Amino acid sequence: MAKKPLGLFVNRFEVCTRGNFTAASAFGLQHVQSLFADSTTSAIALLCYNNVKPKYDDFEAARVAQSSQSGIQGGDVLTFKQILDGMPIDVETWQTDIKLVYAEGSVKFKKMFPKGKVTLNTGKQQNRVNAVKALITTIGTDASLTAVKAVIQTFYDKMLAAYAIKGTSKENTITDSTTIETKRIAMCDEIEGNYGILITANKTNPSLAAKYFDEDWMTNRLQMSFNLKVKTLGTKNAINRTYTKPLTQKFQIVNRTNTTEKVFLSATRKGLVGLIFVTIPPNSDAIYNLSDMGDNSTQKFLNVQNTDDKLKADLTIRVL
Repeated sequence: MAKKPLGLFVNRFEVCTRGNFTAASAFGLQHVQSLFADSTTSAIALLCYNNVKPKYDDFEAARVAQSSQSGIQGGDVLTFKQILDGMPIDVETWQTDIKLVYAEGSVKFKKMFPKGKVTLNTGKQQNRVNAVKALITTIGTDASLTAVKAVIQTFYDKMLAAYAIKGTSKENTITDSTTIETKRIAMCDEIEGNYGILITANKTNPSLAAKYFDEDWMTNRLQMSFNLKVKTLGTKNAINRTYTKPLTQKFQIVNRTNTTEKVFLSATRKGLVGLIFVTIPPNSDAIYNLSDMGDNSTQKFLNVQNTDDKLKADLTIRVL
């Protein structure tokens, strides 16, 4: 398969770790450890190690912080989910207590539960929170329901607290994601600087600098030509990448079979075709714009759907 040339004026280390913090960590660790191994015998290795180690440590600290926050968020979401999961039992209790005052078919009862238990026990999370608030408002100052209203109010307060924590955790996770991305780029900038130092030091034999970089992994990440076969009526992911210039990015797509494909961007590897896609005619070879396939800022998976129910698709996608 064709590979992307390592451009002279592109930070290849930043490009190949983009969108993958785990890979960035592994790549950075290999660079740091290989430099440290030679740091007692090579002044150049020691210099490069001292350059990159603080940046690597900053990146790792941000990555750990993000992982910790994700764990906190998961716990908060579970707490709110537990409240919702147990809510039908609470609603049943509320109705039973209210029926002691107002019969189920009465006007008052119907006003409090216009759709029965449906809005309280099903639907979107925010709508269910709103339904509890609406019930409290409808009960109002009814003295005969003071006790049950207090129970529902307590439940509502607990519900709001869990829901607010869930929202705050999401905001914190977004902040952590921004921080770790900044640290990743800073680390990659330092690795790029080290690359220049090591190549200069070994300019008569650049291969001596190779051991400080995982070149095989980088080459695989920077692959530019993708051959794939797609089963009848199947969908397959071809590329997982975010592009720096999505509005001008182009692809050459060669269709070697008598089939018609739809190529589109998706938020997931197994995402299905939506309203935006390009149609690849049978036995064709043409250039297509990434922007015609979807929004790469939120959809990084380039997927291919074979529309034929009898023939497998066989095509090549080249990143230009």
